[in-house]
Amino acid sequence: MAIRISPDIAGIVPYSPGKPIEEVERELGITGSIKLASNENPRGPSPKALAVLAEAAKTVNRYPDGGGYYLRDALAERWKVTPDQIILGNGSDEVITLLTKAFLEPGDEAVMADPSFVVYKIDVAAEHAKPVLVPLKEHRHDLPAMAKAVTPKTRLVFVCNPNNPTGTYVTAAEVRAFMQAIPPDVIVVFDEAYYEYVTAADYPDTMALLKAGRNVVLLRTFSKIYGLAGLRIGYGLTT
Repeated sequence: MAIRISPDIAGIVPYSPGKPIEEVERELGITGSIKLASNENPRGPSPKALAVLAEAAKTVNRYPDGGGYYLRDALAERWKVTPDQIILGNGSDEVITLLTKAFLEPGDEAVMADPSFVVYKIDVAAEHAKPVLVPLKEHRHDLPAMAKAVTPKTRLVFVCNPNNPTGTYVTAAEVRAFMQAIPPDVIVVFDEAYYEYVTAADYPDTMALLKAGRNVVLLRTFSKIYGLAGLRIGYGLTT
């Protein structure tokens, strides 16, 4: 008898990240290429971060603190929340996975823009739930349409702001109207991996939503602005 694979799992299209630069150069027979495919910080990490890494390398024979006590404590101080409100992950990708595992059951729904960060769709399908894809409007999240897509089966809504891959953002006024339309039992996940790059005055203060007690999760990462993609350090801020 053949081994059976769940149709939800079999139907997942694997995520294809940007190839390592060494692999590209081997394939094309070139050197000195500049990689742009993975949105990596070309400036690299801070010298201070490199110094800490060099010191930490002396203890790689020891298992680390799996709870990330000191990092959670520092992040709590930075954002004026409690350590219990912080989820650490192997990149913010893992936090997305943890959220889908914690809140989705077979038959549930999760609303997201299309195109957006592909991991949302993959992780939702892996939990035998339904990704509800709402097309972008002029390359931006169509928040009114996303709110209308919410049903009694909806458990999660993903808002990537700024959006990956389009680089567009939704405004504070748009988010305010959107949140008023979302039922209180639905969790809105704001993926803000690129928020440090935003200079627009009308970018939403999602931290205010969190501190007001709304059911939101804010995703942040050390991969982009801090140039630490290889360390895979992401985190979520929760109510």
